[in-house]
Amino acid sequence: MHYEEWKKRRRQEAEAEDAHLEPSAEAAAAAPTAPDGSEDFQWNEDRDRAIQDLLETTVPGTMPAVHLQIQMIRHGLIEKNIAKERAHQLLGEVEAYLNDLIHKEESKYVIDHPEVSKARDEKLKALYAWRESAGSLREYANEDRQVFLEVAAYAADQGSAFLATARRLLLQCEPEPEDEEDQ
Repeated sequence: MHYEEWKKRRRQEAEAEDAHLEPSAEAAAAAPTAPDGSEDFQWNEDRDRAIQDLLETTVPGTMPAVHLQIQMIRHGLIEKNIAKERAHQLLGEVEAYLNDLIHKEESKYVIDHPEVSKARDEKLKALYAWRESAGSLREYANEDRQVFLEVAAYAADQGSAFLATARRLLLQCEPEPEDEEDQ
């Protein structure tokens, strides 16, 4: 139940953020588009704010919330503290959350910046890895075979590693601050 409330709150925050980050009609008209329909990447305040928001939600040295949720379910299944039906319900919520994020990532405009594109790919790999982890836990709940626990743990760790790589790539390609004298 707590997860559903958290998910609802995050959805509302994301909608508010999306509305705030929507480019104005003038900005959209002024933005050049490549012949292949991809967006010509340019640093601007909205993108900088979006990147900062992402970086703040993935503080270095901490596990992403979805990884922690998967770990909690995994430990509950190992220790027999979570009933099979409850595990299926929790895993369904996690998978729905991940599917929603995957859909949002896949529907983003293609941009012409190799490092940011690579960071997006890494983030998408993280989401797929966590979804694989949740699926393996579902299989473990059904069949009680150790291999599914191992796959779930490995996939969750891979997801966090992919997200850390995405974060590192974004930090590396962030533009240097301009000197005040230049302005």
